[in-house]
Amino acid sequence: MAQNEKFNQKQLESLQMSLIDLPKAGGIERLQDDVLILHNPHFKVNWEPYKMKHILIVLCNGGSGRGSINLRQFQITQNSMLIGLPGQILASQELSNDFKGTFFLISERFVSRLSLGDTYLFYKSVEANPFRKLDQKTADAFGSFAKLCNDLMQLQEGSFNTEEVFRLLSKLFFQMTSSMLNIPSPEKENQQRHGEVMMQFLQLVKLHYREHRDVRFYADQMNLSAKYMTTLIKHASGKSAIQWIEDYVILDAKAQLYSTVNTVQQIAYELNFPTQALFGRYFKRLVGVSPSDYRDSARKSLTEF
Repeated sequence: MAQNEKFNQKQLESLQMSLIDLPKAGGIERLQDDVLILHNPHFKVNWEPYKMKHILIVLCNGGSGRGSINLRQFQITQNSMLIGLPGQILASQELSNDFKGTFFLISERFVSRLSLGDTYLFYKSVEANPFRKLDQKTADAFGSFAKLCNDLMQLQEGSFNTEEVFRLLSKLFFQMTSSMLNIPSPEKENQQRHGEVMMQFLQLVKLHYREHRDVRFYADQMNLSAKYMTTLIKHASGKSAIQWIEDYVILDAKAQLYSTVNTVQQIAYELNFPTQALFGRYFKRLVGVSPSDYRDSARKSLTEF
């Protein structure tokens, strides 16, 4: 249920939103530890890139903002929607004083209970295009959904099963979003199995890519042979398991290089490379330039955006 009086700074930090100015927020509603809804939040400062722990959905009703998801720049304006996924690196570079909108933070655990089918297809489509401009009718529909969620979570406990009703509403929301993203339904049982394996693999990679860059570790965690797991992942995503692991390592490295003052040696240590030289060779093999050269060019392009 909505328990604003129990929502404290520690809980806010656990959702990586500690930069919100709570007294100025238009409203905060919370459903246990799975859902947080913020209406017209005011931010004390813009934040540097950080890794998302939850699904983030932003519905913009007015004003504008710009930032990046996985180092890809975006600009959000009135009647637009932004979706960020767990494990993605999100940054805000500017938010207008007249920004209005609703932020949803939803745990993966909650989404897994919605029985959405092949969740990986949804994630894959969102990763390809996290930002959507909405026509007026679609924006009104999503706005009505946000208001209904807010009203529902303010009802007194015991009136009915709020969590179950909110779960049904959330399932409708994701189905609406999937339709808007033109996500096809899996037609065969083995396709859904591939998606399930893919989601399990990605969740493990997000947790362990800093310590484990070998495919066998993830296959063992999933009780699969490395060869079979690799085949399923390649079929589901078009990329090999080792490519997915490398992508997460390189994305983390890039974000640290352009957004922190950490030295290359410190970043190598954070990513569990035994030496700076090994990290440098790994990075250059996959990116084409050295970590230092990437840092210089990334910061230059960021100031020009």
